[in-house]
Amino acid sequence: GLAGKRAVVTGGAKGIGGAIAEALAAAGAEVLVHYHSSREAAEALVATIEKRGGKAWSCGADLTDSRDADSLFKRVEQRWGALDILVNNAGDMVERKKVVDASDELIENVLRVNVHTAIYAIRAAAPLLRKGNQASIVNLSSVAAHHGGGNGAVLYAATKGMILTLTRGLCKEFAPDIRVNGIAPGVILTDFHKKHSTPQMLEAMAGNTPLKRAGSAEECAAAVVFLCSPGAAFITGETIEINGGLWLA
Repeated sequence: GLAGKRAVVTGGAKGIGGAIAEALAAAGAEVLVHYHSSREAAEALVATIEKRGGKAWSCGADLTDSRDADSLFKRVEQRWGALDILVNNAGDMVERKKVVDASDELIENVLRVNVHTAIYAIRAAAPLLRKGNQASIVNLSSVAAHHGGGNGAVLYAATKGMILTLTRGLCKEFAPDIRVNGIAPGVILTDFHKKHSTPQMLEAMAGNTPLKRAGSAEECAAAVVFLCSPGAAFITGETIEINGGLWLA
């Protein structure tokens, strides 16, 4: 249902972002796979999408720098002239650290990686989205935004709470031209949790989830495709919880 759509997925080389890029392409969109440090993974994903008959290209940028964000979307404008879909997936916990032990540098990094990247991308993309076809933005929050995060993840959780608020506010600011929605993943089996969570932590979180398992990146991607599709044309300001009921547990 996304034939002819033009989509940008930030942090789209792997993990949830990679699954979203693949799913959007499979639904008919041409996808820009943005990366910061994962050039090889991004290029490999583009090759995979093209081998399956889809359309994709990749481009690198440091979205914590507003000038780099502007440059990325200038390239989008040069190639497409307009934009239909922006998925703000770029982000990371950076490091598990209690707030009282966090350095100024860590606090600033967590904010830049999770909040500045989204705001800079949205600001740079907005003029192109206004020229798009039934344009939409999908922001990635987290179950941590609801319960405050686990041990050492409070800073990350707080930034994801800001993404929830950003989604709600921008749905009004950009209406009626651009719909703005989000997804809030729970425990999803990607490199993110391999990096930041021990096997024991993952087992405990899955055990606390009502569905008694972790989720997959593909399950997140399916929700993003829906939110960008004509079937979601009257949905804006919504964040879909993809966490097996964890935030209610």
